[in-house]
Amino acid sequence: MRKIYFLSFFLLTTVIFTDSCTNKSKTAESKDKVVETKVASESKKPQQGKLKDYIIDTENSIVEWIGTKTTGSHDGTIQIEKGVILKNKNGDIVSGKFMMNMNSIECTDLSGKKKESIEGHLKDEDFFNTIEHPSASFSILEVGPKEIYGTLTIKGISHPISFEYNKLNDYQYEAEIVVDRTLFDIKYKSKTIFPELGDNFIHDDFIIKLNPLSISK
Repeated sequence: MRKIYFLSFFLLTTVIFTDSCTNKSKTAESKDKVVETKVASESKKPQQGKLKDYIIDTENSIVEWIGTKTTGSHDGTIQIEKGVILKNKNGDIVSGKFMMNMNSIECTDLSGKKKESIEGHLKDEDFFNTIEHPSASFSILEVGPKEIYGTLTIKGISHPISFEYNKLNDYQYEAEIVVDRTLFDIKYKSKTIFPELGDNFIHDDFIIKLNPLSISK
């Protein structure tokens, strides 16, 4: 009888161990894929139908940034590195994720040494610290008729964010996103962090424009 119990215990342990290894393998394989969100899970219900992946067209997507200070402003562009959008059978976005190449940040309102100087400063530790954090990302968690909710990650720090968007056509979208840089440990000349700066400060909020975000046909 003890032999039978021992054999049963051995077989059960083997099954659990095998299943555990399989699950770990599946987790590792899906590490670089779009993270499933509650919206993506809900979209698998029968009324949503099968989801379709649309790869972000990095060549035809334009991401602009605008930063302001008391004495003026600067603007420029940044490149999307890669990304994917998931849509349901009705053509509505339900989830997705895209990554931005922080080393591609460019200032377009300056030229020459001034341009090189500000681009170098934006890449150093005062701002985006691109040596340690070469990428930033945005994950879509929920999508309404006019608003997108998700998680923005900059310098390895993640915060929820929402913004309105406009559908230009089935393959292009535009949006304007306001970001509080201090939430992502970008404190340089922030009057909120350093009130003694007086009028010599840079505004905490900067703007990211998707103008447009294009996806594959």
